[in-house]
Amino acid sequence: MDNYELHAYNDHERCHMGTEDLARLLRQLRTERGLSQVALAERAGLSRNFVAQIERGKSLPTVATLGRLATALGITSSELLGEGLSAVGVNAELAAVPLVSDRIAAGPPMLVADHVDSLELLPRPLLRGLGVDPHHAVLVRLGPDQDSMADTIPPGATVLIDRAPVRDIAPRGIYAVREEAAGETGCSVKRLVLDSESRVLILLSDNPAHLPRAIRLRAGLPLSDVVVGRVVWWASPSLTHR
Repeated sequence: MDNYELHAYNDHERCHMGTEDLARLLRQLRTERGLSQVALAERAGLSRNFVAQIERGKSLPTVATLGRLATALGITSSELLGEGLSAVGVNAELAAVPLVSDRIAAGPPMLVADHVDSLELLPRPLLRGLGVDPHHAVLVRLGPDQDSMADTIPPGATVLIDRAPVRDIAPRGIYAVREEAAGETGCSVKRLVLDSESRVLILLSDNPAHLPRAIRLRAGLPLSDVVVGRVVWWASPSLTHR
């Protein structure tokens, strides 16, 4: 990380698009298109009750559900969020990036769902400079006790993950990876090395107290089914918490 990346995140005003903002915007977009809650729910493959909960500000949808609602409204997820941000007067040079409520691991794997806790504004120039499409950007926090990457990423840091489908592994690049632990699928942040011939993915920690692990990729399994995304940026807890 260089000073510009940290500085850019810290100095731009952060905005939480809460449930009330999303409720108002979704209701506005739906009524402008002459759709009832039932019609929108049917188009999006959701229940009417769930759509009603979102419009009453009782629930924030998942990243996937936001996409389904946007498609049902005939717009992209970015346009759905962008129209909402314009409506509340936010600078168009800021992109709304979902912060998921569950914490990702940097040590033993933990399950990471995609329930949106809030939407954080990041400068579009920062995302462009990192080569990240805002559609694929997701923020998650490392658990406070996750120290296997502590020499590089401190425990409790917020990481930006590019969830564009991963087809190649940059040598010793840092990625979010799905793993099996105690019968459940979890997710952890590690440096990766891919042995293409044997199709073995080696997970490395920056903390020497944590031993390497390996995942054998099944024949025909796309790399993106195991590698959630590329970690492209992070900010320490002191910068991401007020």
